[in-house]
Amino acid sequence: MTKKTKSLKMKNREPKIGIALGSGGVKGLAHIGVLKVLEKNNIPIDFISGTSIGSIVGAYYALNKEINSLEKIVIHLSKYDLIKLIDFASPLKSLIAGNKLMNFIGKIIENKSFSDTQIPLVIIATDMCTGEEIQIKKGKLTDAVRASISLPGIFPPAKINGKLLIDGGIVNPTPVDIVKKMGADIVIGVDLTMKQYVKIENPNIANTIMRAFEILRNKTTKINLNEKNPYMIVIQANKSNVLDTYNFHNHEFIDEGVKAAEECLPKIKKAIRNWKKKNKK
Repeated sequence: MTKKTKSLKMKNREPKIGIALGSGGVKGLAHIGVLKVLEKNNIPIDFISGTSIGSIVGAYYALNKEINSLEKIVIHLSKYDLIKLIDFASPLKSLIAGNKLMNFIGKIIENKSFSDTQIPLVIIATDMCTGEEIQIKKGKLTDAVRASISLPGIFPPAKINGKLLIDGGIVNPTPVDIVKKMGADIVIGVDLTMKQYVKIENPNIANTIMRAFEILRNKTTKINLNEKNPYMIVIQANKSNVLDTYNFHNHEFIDEGVKAAEECLPKIKKAIRNWKKKNKK
């Protein structure tokens, strides 16, 4: 293919859109709301990167290209259902073993592999020994998700290819750079980091770990989302000061995602129009 032919092909195509689904525990249910809005407005997703809770929603969407079925599963989860998914681990290893939870997640994503996805997907984890970002692109989705959600102290590290992996939110809470590298012309980042002061009256081991992690994610996100790019839209889908990031029977975060996405919809449509205008033949 000549340079001229390649250039004409670029000018005659639709922009490729990538979405980065960030970490944030239960606040990640906002990803469902965001994807609902994009589906409703016929905005296709060509690339997905996900961290922590974003890896679960991302894996589901990459497999199915629809979000309504996942929303129905989440809405029907009761507090009792969630308690049944808790299997306490040895105090010397972590609070939760995570085997019951992963069996549940495995059913949601049908124990499939990256090769089964309809949309290219990259899941982010952190190498516990080196501190490096690990981009998981192949193998079983459940293995990748388990690594990406392994919040230190809450879940034990996951082992993949001889590496001990922990939560991807430590190094890349909202992986917008990843979908850009995957080939996205327009990048949508769904950021769940908490920006405001959080009042904690009775610190315990769980909320102390979670708050420390929130502070770390906040600092890292400021660095990663600092890029000035007219084709990158960041949806701030966390407007609350809720710290209990594992209260998954709280479904209001789906509505928060819908509201945040609708507020950003004009920016997304404008970015698409501007890209088309710039690349018009």
